[in-house]
Amino acid sequence: MNTNHLADAPVVTAKDAIASHMQWKITLQLAIALNETLSPSASAPSSIRRVPHRQMACSQHASSIRNTPEYRDLVARHEEVHREVAQIATMINNRKYSAARRALDPNSRFRQASQAMASAIMALDLIQTIAIAS
Repeated sequence: MNTNHLADAPVVTAKDAIASHMQWKITLQLAIALNETLSPSASAPSSIRRVPHRQMACSQHASSIRNTPEYRDLVARHEEVHREVAQIATMINNRKYSAARRALDPNSRFRQASQAMASAIMALDLIQTIAIAS
């Protein structure tokens, strides 16, 4: 399954950043439902640096917020979500669909990490509006 489109969508608000990561959940669920594998880029650890809102957070525009607890929390939560996605993508690519399905359950580490990241995005947005030119 080609996942390149996920990194191409411009993120322009905090809600868009959250929606971008929710798209990963949908992509993982779809791959499981269709018994398909994911593209190699889906599980590449370096892909975290190509995520549009991660690029914004690391840009010069974010220099005023880098030392805030909200920023540090977002970075940690974002990395946690990517670790979970990479693990699930590996399960899918190894055709361990049942294990991958369980890893997406409502009480899973992935869901907890996703919710924590969404909260961190909103907390950071309260102190500095997240906006990226599309």
